[in-house]
Amino acid sequence: MVIAMSHSRPFNALWRLLVTGLCFAGFAIGGGLLSAIILPAVALLPGTRQARRNRVRRTLGAGYGLLIRILCITRTMTLQVSGIERLRAHPRSLILANHPTLIDVVVLLWLYPEACCVVKSTLWQNPFYWGIVRLTGYVNNGVPESLIKDCTARLNEGESLLVFPEGTRTRPGKPMHFVRGAAYVAMAASRPIMPVIITCDPPTLTKGAPWYHIPPRAFCMTVTVLEPLTIESLVAQPESTPIGARRLTCALENFFKNELISHQPTALTGTTN
Repeated sequence: MVIAMSHSRPFNALWRLLVTGLCFAGFAIGGGLLSAIILPAVALLPGTRQARRNRVRRTLGAGYGLLIRILCITRTMTLQVSGIERLRAHPRSLILANHPTLIDVVVLLWLYPEACCVVKSTLWQNPFYWGIVRLTGYVNNGVPESLIKDCTARLNEGESLLVFPEGTRTRPGKPMHFVRGAAYVAMAASRPIMPVIITCDPPTLTKGAPWYHIPPRAFCMTVTVLEPLTIESLVAQPESTPIGARRLTCALENFFKNELISHQPTALTGTTN
């Protein structure tokens, strides 16, 4: 699937700045409406707890899709996606993705809204997003003592879990560094690992950069879902110990580094498929 616009004429920086600002405002206002009105109404419809969660997540994903299409139609971004069908073919999997930009989580949860996501604890107190993170059943990363247990429970309940092993966005110019949480979850749950490689060229909405620092041209994001991995394919003798978690973390980090080298971004032209 490709969502792209022609690069035959230079984009106006002021136009892209305006679109970016309006999207940020719309994201906040839309988040407030979803938290206070829309998602609670969706959650009241009959069904099991998981059915209600999935319904809420799909509604949220539709909102994210609207935002992405606006960015593409206005020639602020282009998007190329491949292998997304692998996520649906491997439910109950641990989805690991690198995190180059603020918007990549929006894209992933639009493409695969059924996934449970680990989100930062500050969103539970945010007036615009508190309802979203509660009604979707996302995992709060603010309690380290129960984080691994909560993530494992979601996988054992039959959900797919989206985790960014870096713990935060990649800092431009800095080497990728994974924390051990994803490795502990992988060892505890024994589920397939679905690696997702994300690139963003030129970089935008990176760690520490304000939203109004827009790139010199429309940014191109690529999302590539690779074949599933097993712990055994990454570590010769896996073991559920701190040393084993460190080895698995290093193996995952090296895997992503190598894949990112081979998935360098290329210019896109074309239409929506």
